[in-house]
Amino acid sequence: MFKSELTHLAYAGTIFKIEFYVAPSGRALAEEWLNSISLDFQKKFAALFVRLGDHGKIWNEQKFKHLEGSSQIFEFKADSGRILCFFFHGKRVILTHGFFKKGTKTPKGEIERAHLFKEEFERRIKV
Repeated sequence: MFKSELTHLAYAGTIFKIEFYVAPSGRALAEEWLNSISLDFQKKFAALFVRLGDHGKIWNEQKFKHLEGSSQIFEFKADSGRILCFFFHGKRVILTHGFFKKGTKTPKGEIERAHLFKEEFERRIKV
């Protein structure tokens, strides 16, 4: 497997590349989820990708933040929509999956899922 098959490009910024993780099944869950939601939500997430990709930081924690209790998992936030991600080798942001949050906190199961995708990505990229 070529390493380029591990991701699909979402946005190539001047500071970060934002990429969709592609699972061994060939599915890019964050990309699939993003394509399934309303155009309004898609635009909100696209604007966040551009902001992080071109400016290197989103200061507003209502839009992007590190998830407490996680090891290097972050979330993009657009209202109740969430896309979880992690940084890889400093210049890449890998999007794992998306969902709509129902409660006040991001569910632990979703954070654990992102961790599993991160570990899987790191194992596969070393091959």
